[in-house]
Amino acid sequence: MSYLTAHSGSDGLADNSMEFVAFFSNKQEISAIEVDVRMNRERQLVLHHDILDEKQGYVSLEDVFAYIAREKSPIRINCDLKETGLEDAVYGLADKYALWPQVELSGTVACSYLSKWSNQILMNIENGMDDSFHGEHIGRWGENVLLEALAKLSRSHAKVININHQLFTDAVQEKGKQLALEFSLWTVNDLNAIGNYEKENIYNITTRKAWSYIQQKGVQIG
Repeated sequence: MSYLTAHSGSDGLADNSMEFVAFFSNKQEISAIEVDVRMNRERQLVLHHDILDEKQGYVSLEDVFAYIAREKSPIRINCDLKETGLEDAVYGLADKYALWPQVELSGTVACSYLSKWSNQILMNIENGMDDSFHGEHIGRWGENVLLEALAKLSRSHAKVININHQLFTDAVQEKGKQLALEFSLWTVNDLNAIGNYEKENIYNITTRKAWSYIQQKGVQIG
């Protein structure tokens, strides 16, 4: 059975907003929400995708954790780290609210954390590539590069690989099977594609149309 993650801003809600968090926190059909995490000058973890503008205010990750804890929501929180060195800070904040078992890390996660948190890391495939590939458009990553990255991450004890669904070729899928790896696919916005990936039992599917998919699925079942 696949997990379904609502990408930040799913279904027309504002990216990295409390409105987004609140909407999906009580949706039992949704497995997780994804938020983008950075650290501001005050050393606070905040939600934002791009480089921070210190003149603007952002939702804090602590506000998100406090809300989830207060609501006793079982939703998982995929913290997509947008800069390096945030792993321990996220852990400390999640532990403060007794939410660490519900937290997943993706993004710029160092391979060194796989040995202790492998079950909670959706390891981005680019983390297994040489630095020379970082910043390159994904369309320039050849299939051989992807296969080598899978092998490297497997040796580092990765269990789930986070990868753009457009790069999820037959060869990548087969290599993953050989290495006993699961896949987390982003960002799958075609509703039929989500259904097809669910039929394949892909570990996790991240989408900006999470609630739309659930509603369509309910109509079809009904």
